[in-house]
Amino acid sequence: MLREFLSNRLNRYHEDRNQVKNPATSGLSPWFHFGHLSTIEVVRRILDSNGWMPDLINAPRRGARAGWWGMPEPVEAFLDQIITWRELGFNNAFHNPNHNHYASLPEWAKITLSEHADDERTTYTLEQIRKADTHDEIWNAAQRQLVRKGIIHNYLRMLWGKRILEWASSPEEAAEWMIELNDTYALDGRDPNSYTGIFWVLGRHDRAWGPERAIFGKIRYMSSENTRRKFDLKPYLQEFGHRS
Repeated sequence: MLREFLSNRLNRYHEDRNQVKNPATSGLSPWFHFGHLSTIEVVRRILDSNGWMPDLINAPRRGARAGWWGMPEPVEAFLDQIITWRELGFNNAFHNPNHNHYASLPEWAKITLSEHADDERTTYTLEQIRKADTHDEIWNAAQRQLVRKGIIHNYLRMLWGKRILEWASSPEEAAEWMIELNDTYALDGRDPNSYTGIFWVLGRHDRAWGPERAIFGKIRYMSSENTRRKFDLKPYLQEFGHRS
């Protein structure tokens, strides 16, 4: 798995990580979760294969996603994910015993979600959600991929969570449902990294966005319609768009 990623996908990671058709994701998260691979091993192999030395660090680029390591753009993009974002989640889990509870969200997120908690919405039950029995074929496909494969495509995993926020009766319930489904079906469930993704849906490690919307308030919004416009979903829907 690692060899295949380094040989065939890393060189286009920055451009194709979010592509639904032939994505350049690493697929390594389950291997990290169960201890079959170490993130340190992966980072060292990448740095060594690119002849990296500490004097290549471009310190003035503090806060920038690319350019800090002095490495090719796809390598920088992957290091941002495996070091910055993954370690951010583990650091939060270490210092915050309640990191996987709704109450641990930033105050601005809890306030805006509370202000819109009574907004009119389409609701489903957890069992309908679990069985991918909604009106949204893209979301249904993502849920079926989760149940069948133990993963969801990188970009669609974010959309998956955003739609659950729309359909649950409250944001607290949305968090509970995402955790339940993630921990039951995801190969990298019960992991600080996957909890980071779940709570990002609700505003953690993000900022307030406008315009303010029903249900979401100032939480970053995503929609299936925009996703359909951005990606070629035909192969994905052919594979996961129907009940098995």
